[in-house]
This record gives sequence, C-alpha cells and structure tokens, in this order.
Amino acid sequence: MQNFNAALFDELMPLYPDTNAAEGADSYRVAGCNGTFVGVHIMLNGLTLGIPVSVEIQGPHRSYKTFQLRALPVEVNTGAKQRTEYLKNDVNENVIRRAPFMIYDVLEPFYKIFQPQFTTAALAVKIPVEYCRKQRTQSFHIAVTHGGISKNLNLFIDEYPAVVPKAGKDTFQYVNWFNLGHIAEAFHCEKWSPRFLTVLEKYMRAAAFSRQNVYNIELYEVFDLDENGRPKLNEEHLDILTNLALRSGMAYLQGGAFAGRHCPTSDNDAFYQSLDHENIQNPDEIGEAFKFAAFDEFDHVTEAKVTISGALLSTAQGEEDLRSMAAQLYAYLKKHQLCDIWTQCCLDEPNEALEPVYRKINRIVRAEMPDIELLEPTLVGHPLEDTMDIWCPTVAEYEDDIDFYTSRIKKGEKVWVYTCLTPGANYCNRLLDMERLRQVWLGWSPMRYPDISGYLHWGGTFYQKEGVYNRQTAFFAENVLEFHPKYAMFLPAGDGCIFFPGHNFPLICTRSEAHRIGLEDLCLLTQLQQTNPEKVQTMLDKVFRSFCDFEKDVTVYREIRKELLETVSE
Repeated sequence: MQNFNAALFDELMPLYPDTNAAEGADSYRVAGCNGTFVGVHIMLNGLTLGIPVSVEIQGPHRSYKTFQLRALPVEVNTGAKQRTEYLKNDVNENVIRRAPFMIYDVLEPFYKIFQPQFTTAALAVKIPVEYCRKQRTQSFHIAVTHGGISKNLNLFIDEYPAVVPKAGKDTFQYVNWFNLGHIAEAFHCEKWSPRFLTVLEKYMRAAAFSRQNVYNIELYEVFDLDENGRPKLNEEHLDILTNLALRSGMAYLQGGAFAGRHCPTSDNDAFYQSLDHENIQNPDEIGEAFKFAAFDEFDHVTEAKVTISGALLSTAQGEEDLRSMAAQLYAYLKKHQLCDIWTQCCLDEPNEALEPVYRKINRIVRAEMPDIELLEPTLVGHPLEDTMDIWCPTVAEYEDDIDFYTSRIKKGEKVWVYTCLTPGANYCNRLLDMERLRQVWLGWSPMRYPDISGYLHWGGTFYQKEGVYNRQTAFFAENVLEFHPKYAMFLPAGDGCIFFPGHNFPLICTRSEAHRIGLEDLCLLTQLQQTNPEKVQTMLDKVFRSFCDFEKDVTVYREIRKELLETVSE
C-alpha cells in the first residue's frame, strides 16, 4: 500500500481532484465570532481503493460536522459576457481554470469513516462559534487515518465575542428560487406527498442556514385550472408552502410571475422540420438557426401570456385571467395577514419591447393587489419608470446605470440586484469556474452600495435532465439522444442550483457557504458602520471596490476579516 498525503486548505480555495495535497498545510488558523460557522478543507492524495479513511477530531467540544466534497463538472467556461463561451465563441480570461475540469463543490456529510471511491478525496470540517464571551483560541486536532497510517493536522480558531444575528426579518433580504418538480424527481417522490413535504422542509432549512430569508412561491404551484380552464387558487398548496417557509426560518415571501413572454419558437421537432435542410451545409447550422430565432424572439417579442392558462394578454380572456388570479391571491394574503411580508412579480425580465404589455399587467395587478410591493428582475431601467416598487437589475446593469437606480431610490422606490447566466467576465456571480471570494463579495456589496436592499438568484434547485452531478453546462430542453444541441443556449456551470439532492436531505455547497460567509460579514460591517464608518470605507477600498473590481487573494481576505472581527469586538 502506498503512503498517502493529507493537508489543510482554506475553505474558500478551489480544490480539484488533481490538487496536490503537498501544497496545503499541517496547521491552519481561521477566525469567527458568535453566530458564525468556521471551516477548513482537507485534501487527500494517494489513497488505496478498498481501504477506508477515518477522521477523528479532538477539541474543546464535539459540535462539529464532517463532509466529503463531491466534484462537479465544468464542461465549458462561462462566457466573457454571459452564458458560456459557446454563445459568442469568445474566451473568458477571468476564470479560475480552463474547461473542461472537475471541481469540488457539494458537501456530503459522513461520520468518522468513509470508503473512498477514488485515489484522491477532499473533505470539509465545519464548526460553529458559540458562547464566546471574550477573545479566545480553540484548538482542534484532526487525525486522518488510512491503511494504518495517520496524518495529524491542527485547526486553530480565533474566536471573538461579537455576535452575528440569525438570518431573519431584520437581516439583508436574500432569495433563491426553488423548482419543486425537480426536487420531487431527484428524490423519486410524488409532489405534495408526505415524503416530498418532509424533503422540501429540509431544503428550506438548508436555505435558512445559508442565510436565505425570502421564499419564492411560483404561481403555477398554487393555481390550478377549473373545469372551464380558468385559474383557481389552490389554497391547500399555498397553505403548505407558506407554513413550511415560515416554520423553516423564512421571514418574507415572494409571489412568482403572473405572466411570461409569449415565445412560440421551441426546441422541438416542429422547429427542426421548419429549417431549410436542402441548403444546410453543416449540422452546426441547426444550432445557429435556433440561436438566432430564440434570441431574436426574446429581445423583440411584444406579447405575454398568463402563466397558468396560457391566455394572451392582448385578449380579453388574458386580462380576465390575470385579474382573477391577482384578486384571488390578494384575498388570501389579506385573510392570512401576509401582505406585509409578501412581494409580487408581474413578468420576469421585462425589456423595452415588452414595455406596453408590462404596463398593462402592472396596472391590473396594482388595481387588484393595492398594498403589495411589486418586485421585478428587470433587464432595463428606462422605459419602465413608475411601474415597480422594487427594481432588481443584474449586478452589471446596476453598476452600468447606477444614476438611474439612484434616481428611483430618491422617489421612494427600492433596489435589489440579481445574478443568473449573466454577468460573466470579472463580475461577481456564483458560477463554478469563478473564485469563491466572488460569492463572499456579493455579501459585502450592500456596504459598497447601501441602496441595495436584497439579492436574488433564480437557480436554487433547477437540475439538468442528465442528473445534476453528471451535467452542469447544458440547455434544459436538450434530450440525451439529441445530436444537434443548442450550444449557444447552454447555461453556465453552477447557474441552475446551489442546493443539491442527497440521500434523504439536501446538500449545501462551497458556493452557498462562501455566500453565507459574506452575509455574516455584512452583519459585522453593518455593526461597525454605526461606530466607525471610516474604518468600513477603508476596508471596502482595500478589498471590494465594485462588482467587477475586488480582491482575489484569500489570504488578504482572511486578514481583513480578522481585523473586522477584532474591531467589532472591541
């Protein structure tokens, strides 16, 4: 049996199956305060298959968890602007590694011992900081044993008496969207069944652990069609979701969009048959044809349809369905006293072409839901003035048009920001080929931009058809035996989900953990802002200057975080 290597790495450093454990350390020091969770990663090389690995930890207490890190594929890099490099055939110089590669991301718990599947493995240790009333250092000895050989590692935690409050009504608002159908498929259970609801509550609790405090309820989950094909609120399903969310730690609720773009071009046989195959010279032209049609439609379509019934908003039936849905939902919110914690989306990502129909939708919803704030992920500011209460542009759009959004703040409106398949390049986002520090800086961003009051990412639990562990960069409509994939439409790796299916429970990942760390820091920065705003500004100038200008050295971040902890604890 060959000798194996084990070493400690910062949990914000990317680890790959080919990472050399010799580049790590035998001892590592991290810092935290009450209400935070600190951690370290362990890289193992030279494992012998068939021989188990045990991990024993000795320290001042046993309130720790151990995890195996599961690797995910990055098949193609994020594009220089958005989606993947397939979209523009460009090269993104701001990625941590050239694709294709595997990167450790998902945290799967184990207790004391596991059977390695490969000759390399990566582990994580997580420890809460609790009951610290004065500055102290806690030491944990980690013994990793394999084939009778033990490697001894030491983790030192500098603990501070400052307190990060639990995420809730008074903390920064943060939401990931859940796809309930994908969760049900991943766990092989019927949606709304007892087992499904048990799993869903665990997902919500995992989200709350990650400091998510807003739960989004898609309207297609809580509306059915009656015998006449008209939308009818399913109060039982809405009861279930609101009760589960609030019980799990969510403080706010969001209603999903009433309507969506009417885009009849679809990735199906009819589209394929409509192409001029007599003049096609290369099979890749099929993908290019769909790319042109899909983006042209997305950018220029002027019609929208009701999410549940499919009725067009240009018709009397569409208006009637929308008005009925809004009235039914509002009556429910009033009955259950949820108006103060509910925001509502009308139509996802409106642009200039959709302005007229968006204003129509907006007017109807406002008339039927008079005291509900309207929040919209939007691609543009102008010409949508005087429609929404809470603007939600991408982080890039916000910075590019910050004067516009500042002007809306002055009118009493609010601003959130979001990320999705865009932006790429050097912007903060949560994609797999980006530094984990970018997720930390998303947490810091409201200190640089105090007008930002919330953050949204659509991809909480959207899983690819081929399996979330087998495929990351893909297009949802792509079939396994499809030989003309729509490369330009591929989502970048990591865009679709941040919570993963485990055996009987969801799994967090290194990106959700990095985001949590950043949001913990935000609580400390907010406290420091009250007593020493100059110090906060100095820290921001050093490490986070904008969404596309920030520190990438983890060591520098750890130094500034320790300084933050020390200063707040004085």
